[in-house]
Amino acid sequence: MAIHFRTFEFTDQNYEDVTALLRDNHQVDKQNYWVNIEPAVEEAEVHSSSLFWKMFSSRGPVIPKFTWVPSYEKKQELMPAQIGITHPVGTKAVQRLRDFEVRVPPEWVVHQDHPKRGIVLSLPEIYSEEEVIHLATRSLRVLSPFDFGGNFLASVTI
Repeated sequence: MAIHFRTFEFTDQNYEDVTALLRDNHQVDKQNYWVNIEPAVEEAEVHSSSLFWKMFSSRGPVIPKFTWVPSYEKKQELMPAQIGITHPVGTKAVQRLRDFEVRVPPEWVVHQDHPKRGIVLSLPEIYSEEEVIHLATRSLRVLSPFDFGGNFLASVTI
């Protein structure tokens, strides 16, 4: 079964549509719903290394991606909402975010900070959707190896 997405552009100054998506889908009945956020750039415009380097590198994709997954019920247990961030920074990406004063709320639990698989965080039952989008836009800027404007693409499963 193919997964289809609806994609739209937003800015780090105007992100009400994205926060509404998170708020309206705070908890879902299915496991195949998520929202991806990434810089609004064409992949062909971003310098990429050779295939050989990509295969043996300890870094993730060149274009960073932020993914939010809502909470859902699995075997009568509530699975918390999660955030994932893939990036090309390599090791210690969470420390890099701290160095650039990107604040991760203390009640958000960091489960993984892997150079190739990225960062994974669990969210508490109650959290601010605006804070999630703010973290998305700030972290994508900090973890991106290239400069881009304040435009982002949000892709949501439909």
